[in-house]
Amino acid sequence: MQFTVSLPFATRADRREALIAAGLSLMLAAGMQAPRILGCNFGDEDGSCRWNSPSTLSLWLGTAMWIWSLWLAASISHAWLPQAGDQRPLALGLQILALGLLCPALGRLFAHTHAPLVARSLYDLQVQFSYAAVACLSVEFRQRRRRGDADAESLQLDASALARRLDEARTALLQAQVEPHFLFNTLAHLRRLAQTDTQAARAMLSELRIYLAAALPELRQSETSLGREIELVRAFLALHQRRIGSDRLQLSFEIAPGLDEAVVPSTCLLTLAENAVKHGIAPQVEGGAIRVLAVPDPEQPNMLRLEVADTGAGMAKTSGGGTGLVTLRARLAALHGTEARLSLHLNEPQGLIARVQLPWR
Repeated sequence: MQFTVSLPFATRADRREALIAAGLSLMLAAGMQAPRILGCNFGDEDGSCRWNSPSTLSLWLGTAMWIWSLWLAASISHAWLPQAGDQRPLALGLQILALGLLCPALGRLFAHTHAPLVARSLYDLQVQFSYAAVACLSVEFRQRRRRGDADAESLQLDASALARRLDEARTALLQAQVEPHFLFNTLAHLRRLAQTDTQAARAMLSELRIYLAAALPELRQSETSLGREIELVRAFLALHQRRIGSDRLQLSFEIAPGLDEAVVPSTCLLTLAENAVKHGIAPQVEGGAIRVLAVPDPEQPNMLRLEVADTGAGMAKTSGGGTGLVTLRARLAALHGTEARLSLHLNEPQGLIARVQLPWR
């Protein structure tokens, strides 16, 4: 077995505990030597006390050094104890026994006593082993407390990492639940255009390529930059405008400068735009307009406000309860907790505003 010596002064916490042990040693020594320093003889009839020579100060300091050296020896030898649970109690008992037998030698070293290396009475033996036990057990409980604190910190870090991985997995699952039905409609419309208007079909195919190039990377990650999200939404709405006609769908974008690198949940604006087309514009024969907004929240400057407003059918009984919006709410909660929120508002003179507010990063 290889033994290593670990001095209890390596860290700031060790040095602080060594000073605390020194202070406690001074207090215990004062209690032990108070009758001798004061010259009290409780066996006399009057029980009188008188102040002895100042030389008794060395007796007090010697006793304190004796007690503190026991703690120091216990701290150094503690590293030699086995870590196995079934062997440690026996090793701790042997450590107490060894330090108890060492007490007279330490006492002579610090001029605490002129006694031989063995106890003169049963009382002396009890005192020696009592102090040895206190020193060894205090070091043992200190180490157990440190291990407990380290284990608790490790568990907290593991729990945080696990929660983060769980949020990422939940976000990926929620994203997978978003089914882009419009792809089927777009491909069907593209097939019809290929038969009737090849030039329009080529333009729509180019827009579809742009959309897929922007969409596919976004579906593989939980967050993206606002600039990429706006690019995705532009391509998505351009496809719908091509499919249902520019006379039935008017588009406008209001994006505040300097927000391209702001981090947002991927496909969050896409979900709002898809909801606006599906439930707002498509049910109306005359169509309508969609406006996409991204600005710092005027009411909370540390928040980012994202909006998709339409002039469509307005708020129905099922508004906010569709799969897309429910999924987006869950994703916002997984990524930002209670700091982010999704809300629906009536648009004037008609239609709906879907608003996302989230921390600006």
